[in-house]
Amino acid sequence: TETMRVLLGLVCFIAPLISSAAVECEEQPNKIILFSSANEIDIRDCPLSPNEKKGTILWYKNDSKTLISMEQDSRIHQQNQNLWFVPAKVEDSGHYYCVVRNSTYCLKTKITVKVLENDPGLCFNTQTTFIQRLHIGGDGSLVCPYLDFFKDEYNELPKVQWYKDCKPLLLDNRIFFGVSNKLILRNVAEDHRGNYTCHVSYIYSGKHYPVTRVIEFITLDEIKPDRPVIVSPANETVEVEPGSMIQLICNVTGQLTDLVYWKWNGSEIEEDDPLLVEDYQQMGNLAAKRKYTHITTLNISEVKSHFYQYPFTCFVRTSNTFDAAYIQLIYPIPDFKNYLIGTFVILTAVIICCVFICKIFKVDIVLWYRDSCSDFLPPKASDGKTYDAYILYPKTFREGATSNLDIFVFKLLPEVLEDQFGYKLFIYGRDDYVGEDSVNVTNENVKKSRRLIVVLMREMGGFSWLGHSSEEQIAMYNALIQDGIKVVLLELEKIQDYEKMPESIKFIKQKHGAIRWSGDFKERPQSAKTRFWKNVRYHMPAQRPSPSSKHQILPPDPQPDTKEKLQNEVHLPLG
Repeated sequence: TETMRVLLGLVCFIAPLISSAAVECEEQPNKIILFSSANEIDIRDCPLSPNEKKGTILWYKNDSKTLISMEQDSRIHQQNQNLWFVPAKVEDSGHYYCVVRNSTYCLKTKITVKVLENDPGLCFNTQTTFIQRLHIGGDGSLVCPYLDFFKDEYNELPKVQWYKDCKPLLLDNRIFFGVSNKLILRNVAEDHRGNYTCHVSYIYSGKHYPVTRVIEFITLDEIKPDRPVIVSPANETVEVEPGSMIQLICNVTGQLTDLVYWKWNGSEIEEDDPLLVEDYQQMGNLAAKRKYTHITTLNISEVKSHFYQYPFTCFVRTSNTFDAAYIQLIYPIPDFKNYLIGTFVILTAVIICCVFICKIFKVDIVLWYRDSCSDFLPPKASDGKTYDAYILYPKTFREGATSNLDIFVFKLLPEVLEDQFGYKLFIYGRDDYVGEDSVNVTNENVKKSRRLIVVLMREMGGFSWLGHSSEEQIAMYNALIQDGIKVVLLELEKIQDYEKMPESIKFIKQKHGAIRWSGDFKERPQSAKTRFWKNVRYHMPAQRPSPSSKHQILPPDPQPDTKEKLQNEVHLPLG
């Protein structure tokens, strides 16, 4: 046996020499550097592809002429096609050559081996680390590399022990799991990064040798897959009549494999449901590549009362995400808009009618209020006035043209305002004393009056009496300037032109207008319900009428036979 082993070695040694003389080797330009840890067993394979391994593989050292021993007892030897270091030493560092040779082919590969001691303070050398990466938030595994050479006769790997940053790693089966030569990580986090060491013990020729690999684990940013987008529904409510038919549409933009379906009251829609039927469509999304539009329609043939109790929910499920949106059916809400519009129109019409009525019947409304509510109102404080109105009328006129004016001033005005409504009038020529100075009488009594009633006629000598009479001047001055008394204009006949009037009269006419007499001057009872007397009363101060004379019609007086009789009855002024 020993002789056969020696002969085999000589054959293996001589055969390459003979072949090398026949075929010149081609050397690959690749620069291959392999790092190994000192004092550990290490096995290296010839770094060639299977197609390049077409012949016998031999290992050489340094000058490519020193053949590596085939003796398995040697610390450095070739076993099968692999180069073994049992164990590796720092002095083993150098160049090694893997030569593949046959009768027509020869390929030589240069490999630089660096055997390194551990860095100070560490359990490894940083040049021997393998970099592996995983994404944050996901699951993954770290693989202890190059352990296939250390399988036993049952083709099983030795037990692996894991360390992190040179400290034993607790495999809690929650975040870290150990499976064969892999370290499984669940829900990778940033603080998981670091240097992981996998350690195994290999028995060779009855002796234990350590084998370690150091993995520099780097975490990557979390992969956020595109979540499906539920276009509709949008967690909304829909008004629907009981017993009606309706379609609920779930529109989702997502991936081809997404599942889109409806649920009601926590249950999926059954295929044999007589009222609820699902219809599913899928189409490519032209707006985005690798996106699909999923449309799932829920047809409700008849809306039942119990459908209002729970929402209809559209679910979309992917491999790692889940989302939902709902539609809640509600009973129709009464449309108050039409009621509001109708109410607004009615109120507007009522307001317009009220304004219109008030404008037309303003006088009647004010008089009604005075007559009806005067008894319930508290008495007003005294204003120091004696008369309700001072009657200003023309007293110089032509012969035969004054009978109507006399009747109006001395008979009709007192009959209605004084006798029927209790007003107190001051009429010059009736209420003054003989011999009194007219200027003083006018000045004092206008100040004592609440109103100034000016009686106008068309043919009164160009109305010069309003501008040149001392009485008239004093009355107008006190009324308009000094005391601010309200002036009431009474036209006994229509006056077309006010241009010849004084400015004060024109101002009053323009601002307040004038009340025109529309009756006749016959000796007969006067009705206070005519428009003329209502307008006069409207401009008079509010008065508590006497209980015995409300809207009375006075009995007719006998017709005077002569002008002297009229003077006695109406108290014409003397002179």
